[in-house]
Amino acid sequence: MRARPAPPAIAAPSGSQTTQAGDVERGSALLLVPVGVLIVVLLAGITVDSAAVFLAQREATAAASSLANDLVSLALDEAALRHHGIYRVDASRLRQLTAGSQRMTQERLSAIFEPGSVSVAITAAGPSAVRVSVSGSARRVIGLIGNVNGRSSRPVSAEAVGRARLSG
Repeated sequence: MRARPAPPAIAAPSGSQTTQAGDVERGSALLLVPVGVLIVVLLAGITVDSAAVFLAQREATAAASSLANDLVSLALDEAALRHHGIYRVDASRLRQLTAGSQRMTQERLSAIFEPGSVSVAITAAGPSAVRVSVSGSARRVIGLIGNVNGRSSRPVSAEAVGRARLSG
């Protein structure tokens, strides 16, 4: 077997640089990494704000449904139930319970809502049903990141109807 002769070494002229094919794109990663990090931060801000609105919507729905179920039980017309076996909502008792129930629901909702933005509406929805509507403004957690429309909060509303039936 014959050994291959080594290729001759060529010396570069002094003062000049040799360029290879990959050296032309050498600084492009320095621009792409900060842009990529900025995009990830913007998407994280949008995600956190969307999660906050979702949390506010879930809290409003839970508050409306639990209050509707409580009020349909508490506003029972006991005389009609005892004498006629009919379940119906007593309108005067419902009016008495409304102010305290509204205040309690407003206090129960978390700090994700703008202070003073929560409103609770309670109405009779038939002879044996109560309708509760909860609405308010959910705060943005991150704030300016992902704020497309320029508002610092998003409206949230939920409605629930509590109905009572006699079993049997």
